[in-house]
Amino acid sequence: MGIYEVYDFYWNQQADPRTNNLPLMGSPVLIPLILVAYLYIILKLGPEYMKDKKPYDLKTFVKCYNVFQIFVNAYFVQQFLSVGWFSQVTVYCYLPDYSYKPGPVKMAYTLWLVTMVKIIDLIETFVFVLRKKNEQISVLHTYHHVSTILLIWLITRYVPVALASFAVVVNCGVHVIMYTYYLLSSCGDNMQKAISAYKPILTITQMVQFVIIMAQILHTLSPSCPAPKLPAVVSLINVAINFYLFYDFYQTRYTKSKQKTK
Repeated sequence: MGIYEVYDFYWNQQADPRTNNLPLMGSPVLIPLILVAYLYIILKLGPEYMKDKKPYDLKTFVKCYNVFQIFVNAYFVQQFLSVGWFSQVTVYCYLPDYSYKPGPVKMAYTLWLVTMVKIIDLIETFVFVLRKKNEQISVLHTYHHVSTILLIWLITRYVPVALASFAVVVNCGVHVIMYTYYLLSSCGDNMQKAISAYKPILTITQMVQFVIIMAQILHTLSPSCPAPKLPAVVSLINVAINFYLFYDFYQTRYTKSKQKTK
């Protein structure tokens, strides 16, 4: 078997035909190129452009962006619930359904829409650059964005099914909470002070989501579950890395800072 045959087998024949022809799904280079451009802009081009410039305000844009994220993530949760999550579809081993029935097709298309929004999420890093908040462009922030897009892109391309969507459902729910907090914190200093006590709880909530997702993936990896194992292994590694980065952030930002204050 030649190189082209290997490429065709793994890239085209193994892909889900329901999502393979959707925008940005079929090409093996478009999304990686977007991510390379993203890294180049936020790490080099953007900081160089802003070096001798005053930070942009962008407060109105940030508020609108937060409102968009709240509504779009709430919409995704509603869409996943409408196809049976937590009623017909459970967190236990639920065999993949690649059929063209309305429910499975809606599940696949919703995952594609989530992928598109995750690409839009990159805008918030550009906002950090334009506002000269470079300290927020951390390893955690960058890795989380890049890895999330790569993983959900591949899930949408190969396994856009209920079992693989659990992490997305949970994450969209957490994002509704997270962007609601961000929206409130963008409403002035008084509001920031009023809700500042909830900031550590927000990070804890994000870590709890990773623990829940890892528990569900481990169940998928059990011998009694005849689901594909490779996507689960890749997802488990990525979630574990994200959990570690969030935990390290929590320790540095809140635990160690409290000790210094004392």
